Amino acid sequence: MGLDERLLRAARAAASEWFEAVGRAEVVKADYHRAVRHLHLAGGSMREIAEALDVSHQRVHQMIEEAGGTEGWKPRRKVGADLVCSFCGAAKTEVSSLVAGPGVFICDGCVDLCGRVLGEADAAHGPSHVDPVPSTSGFSCSFCGRGAADSARLVAGPGVKICDACVRFSAEVIAAQSG
Repeated sequence: MGLDERLLRAARAAASEWFEAVGRAEVVKADYHRAVRHLHLAGGSMREIAEALDVSHQRVHQMIEEAGGTEGWKPRRKVGADLVCSFCGAAKTEVSSLVAGPGVFICDGCVDLCGRVLGEADAAHGPSHVDPVPSTSGFSCSFCGRGAADSARLVAGPGVKICDACVRFSAEVIAAQSG
């Protein structure tokens, strides 16, 4: 007995629709995991994120790892006798310039990186230890205190944020020091 062609076409169409839906679901899932990772990279703890999204802390950890994790981030060193960049953890002796803010510091390399990320905020940028922060985030600049909504752009590192104006100012300070 042969297969009913009409039913076979319907089954193939349903399979095709199902494959497309699975593909769309994977894209949306990846977008969700990246958004959760950005929340974490912008300073949110995994427990805060879990509570806000009504998921487990372990699930948040899994999502962050699936979206790229926190690899490449250096743990922040404690500020003591050695001044360190609050973004990458490099000591003053390891960088050309270190610009100070109120209890935070940024090195010349991170100023350049933040400037590039701010310039590419609408485009995807490669993995780095800084990410653009949405203007609706409620975060504020660790250097000047200006909120994300009050700045044209805000970039977050590990527990520290900097606005576009402070990046420009830091770049000017570094240029003045080297020139």
